[in-house]
Amino acid sequence: MNAITLIASPRYIPVASGMFSIGQWYAEGKESSLGGNAAISFIPALQYSPEFSLIPTFESSYQGTRSAEELAGGDTFFQDTWVNGVNLKAVHTLTEQWTLRERVGYHSKWFRETTDETWTHGLYDYRFPTVGAEAEYAFTKQTRLAFSYDFSYLQFPNYSSLESQQSPDNAREFSGSHVLDSRVNLLLMRFAAPLFWNIGSNLQFTYSPRDYIDQHVVVLTGELTPTRRRDLLLGSALNLDRTFHLAPSVKLFSNIQYSYSSFDSNQNHYDAQVTTFIPDYYDYWQNVIGMQLTLAFGKKSAGPMLMDLGYNYSYRDYRSRVIQASDGTYLSEKLYQIEQSIDLGFSYPLSRTFRLRTTANFSQSKSNNDYEAVYRYNYHNANYQFGFTYDY
Repeated sequence: MNAITLIASPRYIPVASGMFSIGQWYAEGKESSLGGNAAISFIPALQYSPEFSLIPTFESSYQGTRSAEELAGGDTFFQDTWVNGVNLKAVHTLTEQWTLRERVGYHSKWFRETTDETWTHGLYDYRFPTVGAEAEYAFTKQTRLAFSYDFSYLQFPNYSSLESQQSPDNAREFSGSHVLDSRVNLLLMRFAAPLFWNIGSNLQFTYSPRDYIDQHVVVLTGELTPTRRRDLLLGSALNLDRTFHLAPSVKLFSNIQYSYSSFDSNQNHYDAQVTTFIPDYYDYWQNVIGMQLTLAFGKKSAGPMLMDLGYNYSYRDYRSRVIQASDGTYLSEKLYQIEQSIDLGFSYPLSRTFRLRTTANFSQSKSNNDYEAVYRYNYHNANYQFGFTYDY
């Protein structure tokens, strides 16, 4: 079979999924009006031969429930978010053991801090083109080792933090026009293998340096140096999963995750309002523990009913960042932050492609920091949603 024949007659394998739900969120005694979440994904995969496939992906998701995200050194609240992306992946099966995957993609994320803001004009809106590749070696069908590298250019087109436009903390390190734009390198090593008692395992190591385009390092005097900010994220994660057959029509899918990460930056912090300098302001270490349980039960031609329970616990300890009293006064104690979340879900099959689904989420952040004029460290959120999912 020649190359022209391969391109002229590929096997078309479409995959599509979607979700729509409506509900309310609750935060610190306040509740929202009815709002919705929605997502759609379409993958028109093309298989040219058993050794080569092209997999495009088009996706869009909207979150109408309130969320907190860390984008510039601390959590910021957003009323709703919208993510759009397109990816293209090429898969080469080189031998029975070796598989090579190349990928290129472009994603954008839009935020609205208030519902009367215009989409694409948010201060923290960002976009990031990405290119990368992965090589995987299969010892057996279940035991695999993979190495990957991705390069992204993270851009915040609307963010401008000149001195006259500074946030209330007047952080000198954010003086500039493109201070959040950065080049991100991501190297991963993944190893998956079965363990005893039918437990599956996945171990991952991360090495990710980031270079900032226009953010200069601030020093004790409050001056900006020619040296630009550079961060390094090191991480490891372990996932364990097992399926329990509790009865002929009842299965329990379980998953436990643990991850550790260390973040190191050469950037310091200078508070111009009170002329306070804090070295290594952004450095931290973090532990995350999570659990996910899914109970599948009921014998139906359209599939089983599903009940989900998830829990996540995160503890972050800053190495040098000190806490502030409610009036902004700097104290000597180092900052820590604890985040917890519980997710509940239930879905009922209407057909092989449609499911009714209801979810609830409860999340909380606690910290020893009382000053929250710039970033939020202490808050709690809850939301519930009713809707449906579609998979084809």
